Formats: sequence, C-alpha cells, structure tokens
Amino acid sequence: MSKVPKETTDVNRFGFETTTSIPADAPLSNNPGHKLRTSNTIVDRAALSDDKALLDREQVERGAGQKIQFISSGNQIGIMRLSDQDEAPVPNQFTGPSLRNPPQRFRFDGHKMMHHIDRVLAWQRGERFAPIHIDMGLTKFCNTACLYCYAVVQNMTQGSMIAPDALMRYIDDCGRLGVRSIGFIGDGEPTLNPALYDATVRARERGIDTSMATNGLLLDMDRAHDLLQNMSWIRFNLSAGTPAGFRRVHQSKERNFELLIEKIRELVRIKKENNYPCTIGLQMVLIPECFDEVLSEARLGADLGVDYFVIKHCSDSEYKEIGIRYEDYLEIGDVLREAESYSTPEYVVQAKWNKINAASESSLYKNGFRKYDACFGTPFLLQISGNGKIYPCGPFFNKERFYIGDLHEDSFYDLVMGDRYWQVHKDVSESVDVHKDCAVGCRQDYVNKFLWDLKNPPEHINFI
Repeated sequence: MSKVPKETTDVNRFGFETTTSIPADAPLSNNPGHKLRTSNTIVDRAALSDDKALLDREQVERGAGQKIQFISSGNQIGIMRLSDQDEAPVPNQFTGPSLRNPPQRFRFDGHKMMHHIDRVLAWQRGERFAPIHIDMGLTKFCNTACLYCYAVVQNMTQGSMIAPDALMRYIDDCGRLGVRSIGFIGDGEPTLNPALYDATVRARERGIDTSMATNGLLLDMDRAHDLLQNMSWIRFNLSAGTPAGFRRVHQSKERNFELLIEKIRELVRIKKENNYPCTIGLQMVLIPECFDEVLSEARLGADLGVDYFVIKHCSDSEYKEIGIRYEDYLEIGDVLREAESYSTPEYVVQAKWNKINAASESSLYKNGFRKYDACFGTPFLLQISGNGKIYPCGPFFNKERFYIGDLHEDSFYDLVMGDRYWQVHKDVSESVDVHKDCAVGCRQDYVNKFLWDLKNPPEHINFI
C-alpha cells in the first residue's frame, strides 16, 4: 500500500467539496454499508439571542460626551458608562476578585483525568488497573444512515449485536473490577439491542455510571423510567433542526424527525415530573451539509427543554473516507458563537472549539501532527465493538493485531487481569505512530496530552 496516500478532492452529491486520501492500491471493502457524504468506497481494514441588539451602539442612550464600553461574559452583554475624562489605570488596588470565568456545568472540550489520580498513580507504578471509562457499541447496525457515520468504516454487520447473557456477565465483571462508567456509544445504534434497558439497571446496581448516545427513533418509551432513573446522561445524535435537514444529513424520512422530537419532549417531561437526575442533551456533528441547521437546532433545544446542545467536529478516518475538509470550519465561527449566545442558566449551548479550530492550527497539526509522541490513553479509556470484540481503540476495530478478546467467549475480568490485555496496550504505546497512523482529534487525544506531560516532566518541577 502507498506510504503517503494522495489526497483527492471532489464535489459530493450535495455540492460540497470533499477531500479523501485513500491509496490507489488500498484493498476496498465489498460491503461498506450506507453511502457517506463522499461515496461508499471504504478501505477494508481486515485485509489491512436578544442581547445582540445591545451591540448596536446607535441604540444606546448616552450623555453628552459620555463614553460607553460593552462588556461580554458568557451569553450576557453589559454596558459600562465611562467618565468623559480619561483616567489612568491604577494598579494594586486589591478591589476583590472579578468573576469572569464561571465554573463549567459540562466539560465537553477537555478531560477529567485529575479526578482519577488513583488510576494515574497505578499507571505510573506499572500496575494493572481497570479502565476508568469504556465506550462500547451494543450492535453493529443502525436504522439511519448519517452522512458522517464513522461506524461505516468499521465493517457494519446487519443483525450482529452483543447477546444479553454476555452483556450481563460483562456488567458484573465491570463492577468487580471497579470500572467507573460505561458509555453505550459505539459503532451501532444501542436501542436496537433489547438488553440495553436491563443492562442499565444492572450497572446502577453494581455502582457503575452509564450513558447513551442514540438516534432515539426506536427508544422504548415503556422503559423510559428505567433509563432516566439509572443513566447519568442521554445524548441524542441530531445534526439538524428541521425535517428537511434531518432527511439530508441523517438520510431518514422527515416524519421520523417529528417522531424523535415528540420522544425527546416526553422524556424531558418525565424527567422533570419525577426529578430524575439524568441529563438530556443534543449533539450535532458538524459537516457543511448541516451548517445551515446550527441555529435552528439551538432554538429547538431551548424549546424542548433539554439541558444542552453541543456541536462537535466530525471525526474522519486516517484515510479521510468521510471526506471532511476541516478548513470549512473556519467559515462558520460567527454562527457557532451566535448559537452559544442562546445559552441560559438552564440550557447550555457549546461548540467544541479546541477540535473545531484545528484547521486554524499549523499545517503540521492539521495534517495529523500531535503534541505527544505516544498513545498512553487506551488503558484508561477502552473501546468495545457492538459485536462484543474488545480493542484498545475504535479505529483499531477489525485489526487483529490489536484484538484483545470477545465478551461472548472470555471473562472481561480475566482479560483485564491477564497478559494479552496489557501486551496489546504496550504494543499501542510503543508501535503506533500517532502522527501518521491515527485520525485527527481521536477519542483519547485530550487524555494523551495529559499523560504525555506526566511521562515527560521538564527539569526543575518544584519551581512551579
């Protein structure tokens, strides 16, 4: 296979430019799944607000010669009326703290490793430990065909899912190991596995936090109480605020948009009526085909009464099979900031700026160059495919070199305590070239930056 894949730029069926870098001699999958925003050519890895009005300075009344300064903090805009005399600033007056950085209710754009120092210390000592968090699929298929679907590059298989008995054994093992959270966030749609609801209840009994990312269309509302009572959060993968946008981006019928909205509205009602702690949110995966849907979805989230609306970058593969041109994100900054202005104390609208702004970084970083040289994050944040097969990282699904085990055949407890599990993680940290072998903005990216700095301290660390 070509060492340096040549980038190919084309115009997709929606009129947007796409850029892929699939080598001409790469083996292609015979059954890639649904059509992405580019094509269905997939590499076969097995073979391989109102406040805005205040900004109009002409609308603000002022005294003769009076100066006005506009102060922005979060979603609020304030006005300072200044003296007509220029006063020199006087330092060191010690007038008390200025609260300009309120605590974040959600930390979408970063990591929380500092809250798990015990696992970090175990890693530094070379001990074996359980993952803090596990992302896992429950199925290998879906009932929608989202243009940005990363799972299509992971060999989707109609009808394949984790069997209920294997899933329950795995949940019990996670409880024994001390796994702290599980996200039913994977290659397939979790609500297509009927064991989802019982697994959520069992996990709470075992002291494990759970969450779910879903398209929501087939969510069983008869089990809504079980989900809301036991899950930490439910996120709806919705990248459109209108029926027409829903049809275009999710390649699903417009009437399904209305069905989904009614389910979300009912979940919010049940949550508030019963005072359930479960957070309910919306997530948009940002691609040019939904740039015009950002503001409509921000308004929709407020109308539904959900807790948040988060806007994230689109994760493309190492071959850019989805065809994302990240420089397109530079054109939509003003729209994203306007969407964030819709935030209230009860409703958070937030863009994941750190990864969305990757296009404004140096060409080295945009093309994959990382700020660390090794992937250390996989033992802390593991990933499991919807067919029950365990790998250190989602992009390694179907790559036998990194295969750890199968929930249908192996005890997860024994695997985590066994040699093969740790040999694979060691292989990842020692052999994977994160600058070439991995996609930009991977799941472990933030964690890796943190661990790399710990692993490579500078001199004179006591001079903080």
